[in-house]
Amino acid sequence: MELFKKSIIVGVSVTPEVGLEVAQIDFATQTVLKYGIRPLDYDINRREIADLDIFKEALQDLFIELQIPKNAEIVLNIPSVVFNVKDYPAALDELQISNAIEEELAENFFFKNSEPSIDATRLPNSSIQFNKIAYVAAQKTMLLEVAMIIKDLGYKLLAVDTSVNSTLNALIYKERVNVEPNTSWVLLIVESFCCRVISMSGRNYVDSFEERISIGAVLGDAENYSTVVAAVAPLLKNLPSSYLCVVSKTSVISAEVLASKLTYSAPIIHQETNSFSKEAFLELAPGVDESLASTVSLDIIGASIYRDFAQYTAIHFNLFNKSLGDVYLSEQPPEINLAGRVYVLSLENLIKTFVALALVICIPVAIGMVYLVTTINGVKSQRDDLDKQIAESKKFLKDNEDISTDLFDEGSEIRIGLGHNKNIYSYYTIVGTEIPKKLWLTRLKLSDKTTIEGQADNLESVYAFFRSIKDYNPESAIKLQKLGLGSNSKLETIDNSIESFDTDSILTSLNADFYEFRISDEPEQANKDAKKDNAPKADALPGLEAIE
Repeated sequence: MELFKKSIIVGVSVTPEVGLEVAQIDFATQTVLKYGIRPLDYDINRREIADLDIFKEALQDLFIELQIPKNAEIVLNIPSVVFNVKDYPAALDELQISNAIEEELAENFFFKNSEPSIDATRLPNSSIQFNKIAYVAAQKTMLLEVAMIIKDLGYKLLAVDTSVNSTLNALIYKERVNVEPNTSWVLLIVESFCCRVISMSGRNYVDSFEERISIGAVLGDAENYSTVVAAVAPLLKNLPSSYLCVVSKTSVISAEVLASKLTYSAPIIHQETNSFSKEAFLELAPGVDESLASTVSLDIIGASIYRDFAQYTAIHFNLFNKSLGDVYLSEQPPEINLAGRVYVLSLENLIKTFVALALVICIPVAIGMVYLVTTINGVKSQRDDLDKQIAESKKFLKDNEDISTDLFDEGSEIRIGLGHNKNIYSYYTIVGTEIPKKLWLTRLKLSDKTTIEGQADNLESVYAFFRSIKDYNPESAIKLQKLGLGSNSKLETIDNSIESFDTDSILTSLNADFYEFRISDEPEQANKDAKKDNAPKADALPGLEAIE
């Protein structure tokens, strides 16, 4: 849910030399994650956005193009309308200083027809006698309209900074300037309509001067550079420091060329933020148009790192919310800050929170109820099964309540069973214990009639097995119904020279492999079939039958 997401910071900058810029920067890796630009006219004379409708349309296009999620927090950078550093008596309190600044601005051209929105901060390098105050101001009406545009687009305006401060923060962020404590240095910012000379002590403003200039592409380079040198030389002469940093935001003036034309008592470094830029100020992430690398301005960088850079400087201006008045705030829902995350207490978010809490509470309860109902149904089913078994047991007991255990004799029942199955038990015993060697069974049928079939490699084994069966139950009607050579034996004519008639000689003479037999008390079906044949087989051996 969006209510619990930490919003990302997106920088938006109105940059006269570029247009309208939108960027998202990874502060830790100093990488531009998203960047886009659109043309936008800026009225230099009135220091305002020329057409707010075009601003809204261009901003919406960039948000869609860069896929900026709704409710993202926006930090807006605008060109500095008024930027000043001034000493006020230490005896004045905050309200008195605010009144003094408003009186000074009342005479300013840009606020003749518009109330100023002001933000001021007391600088750390104040003294016992004086409070050193840096302040910025812009037209309140314009800022309110811009804030409402951003709100209508579905985003939240977090802060409004100005170009001087954004430029300084970007330089410090990229370590292009030495801001060690108590290091004095001078920052020169050249824009298309003015030059700003700002003396610095480490990260803190000390003093600020603004000189209006008239330069342009229609003039020659010599005239443009001489105009700038003439405007800043007197100021630089009276501001000795450790070094001078020249920053050019206009494509009419090259910071490198200007640095070569200036005379200063200390080293001069330069930074292009215009068409003269030869390298990207920050690395670009994959997906960002590389042709725009040198276009990314210091202003948009300062806006994009606004929140993350707060721990590195005590000088953060915000023209929004603090001095803008209650008009915009009255339309904004209240906020709370929990563990570093800002939660907007809008009706929509409150509904989402209520639904979320309801789900958190109701889902476990519902799961518990389902589990409880399932358990109860399982216990009920078990109880029903037990009741059924009890009813069946009671019915059985009732049906058999007249039966006495005296009517049942286990021993008698066993003897009756043995009597009925005596023959079967006897034959099982013989089969298990009385089988001679070299004799095996192929069929065993034990019931009311008995049939035992098998094979042997000698006659003695067959007769011995039959005698064992007959001796075991002399009264049995069982007979040796069939005895003959195996069906695969080839009968031959008996040689008259054989003097003896023993088993081995018979088998040898007949070339037989084994004998087959049948012992049974069933009707002699084989004998009946033999009687139908009037003549005996020519090759039959007397007393033996060849089994086909």
